[in-house]
Amino acid sequence: SRINVVCKLDYPGKEILMMVESDFEYRVRLKSCKKEPEMVYWIETFFTEGQVLYDIGANTGAYSLVAASLFPGKLRVYSFEPAFQNYAQLCRNIMINNSSDWIVPIQVALSADTTIQLFNYRTLIPGSAVHSLGEAINHIGESFTPTLSQPTLSYRADDFIEQFNLPMPNHIKIDVDGIEYSVVKGLDKALNSPTVQSLFLELNPERGEK
Repeated sequence: SRINVVCKLDYPGKEILMMVESDFEYRVRLKSCKKEPEMVYWIETFFTEGQVLYDIGANTGAYSLVAASLFPGKLRVYSFEPAFQNYAQLCRNIMINNSSDWIVPIQVALSADTTIQLFNYRTLIPGSAVHSLGEAINHIGESFTPTLSQPTLSYRADDFIEQFNLPMPNHIKIDVDGIEYSVVKGLDKALNSPTVQSLFLELNPERGEK
């Protein structure tokens, strides 16, 4: 079921290439713009040259690449993705689009605590999602049996910014399949900074986090 080809992302007007090694990437990740039109509209409408995007839950990098393609060399993107199979594809996608100078891939989970936590993989298919940090609970609050549970470095975003002297973001996208509230708690200082202009946050109220 594994393939290895390069295809175009469904973003009109720009040629954005994506590595495809699984049927899921072919069916879902290549159609990211159609799948999330509100996300694309947000990027096209709110972003300007010289700004910084934090893409938290970048997966294989579709939205990081869309943002970078609109302002080549003039927008800095920090793409956070803890799942190893997705992080590998994220790095490949940055490479084949010649975006290594302005998209920074970071294999770290962001949460409310700076520690090491178990990252529970629902599946190891490249491009997959609905994994979980901490408890093996999916995006709607249901328990699942992980294919793999692996100790993973988790940071409060505020701690990560301070420790590695990252620039404050102008825009933040958070899509982490259920622990969005936890990520927001770790962004307390950043979200109170006047630098932040917009936040795109995907929440599922069925998860029940507060």
